[in-house]
Amino acid sequence: MKQVTLGGDIWSYEEQGTGQPWVLVHGFPLDRRIWTGVAAELSRTHRVITLDLPGFGKSTLGSGFTILSLADGIAEFANRLQLGRFALAGLSMGGYIAEAFASKHESMLTALALVDTKAEADNPQQKQGRDKMIELVRTSGSKAVADDMLGKMLSPETIRSSPQIVRDLRAMMEAVPPKTIEIALAAMRDRREYLSLLPKLSVPLLIVVGADDVISPPSLAQAMQQAAPKAKVAVIPSAGHLAPLEQPKAVADALGGFVA
Repeated sequence: MKQVTLGGDIWSYEEQGTGQPWVLVHGFPLDRRIWTGVAAELSRTHRVITLDLPGFGKSTLGSGFTILSLADGIAEFANRLQLGRFALAGLSMGGYIAEAFASKHESMLTALALVDTKAEADNPQQKQGRDKMIELVRTSGSKAVADDMLGKMLSPETIRSSPQIVRDLRAMMEAVPPKTIEIALAAMRDRREYLSLLPKLSVPLLIVVGADDVISPPSLAQAMQQAAPKAKVAVIPSAGHLAPLEQPKAVADALGGFVA
């Protein structure tokens, strides 16, 4: 485990392997461990960095953040590690951050992978849902958020056949401080849309989606590909919203094969 101080935050991260760098950004309300299996596979051929965003995992949060400020933080993080140009993958909320990063710092990228995420902004109904969850975490804490989200995060097959994954995921979600969850929900609620960005990208774009994802389903991946016809799409069988956790080798193969 390594750490770097950026502004008022301490960012914790792990790196393994050598070669062309990949930076893997986790989703909500998770931490870098969501990528453990992918990193183990991908690091056979690449230098792989998994990080905890401020307030998640082993990282500390000095104040608040927005999706765009987290994207700027990753730019500073990459410069501090002297990565040069690198490939960036973001899962769910991490995908929003990756899109924001590409909108401002595309010259730092060799490739962009959007995993179980979407490019549209929240609609009014989705914004209301974020607000309701903010109230839930304020009144009932992180466990209540985990209770509310867990059943939608994984494919039915994973829930049925992999009880350890379910237990590990619950522990990861419940460990996120309530204040971090509240700030992250507001950041996601207030983010801009990036669907219009995708066709303007000059770097290769990969869209990865679990076949059983009900939060950002394959239909949204198809919409992103329609917006950016040069994008590649990888549909991961037997995976829900957390394909990197549920099917790490398939996701690692998709990422590694994409940049090969």
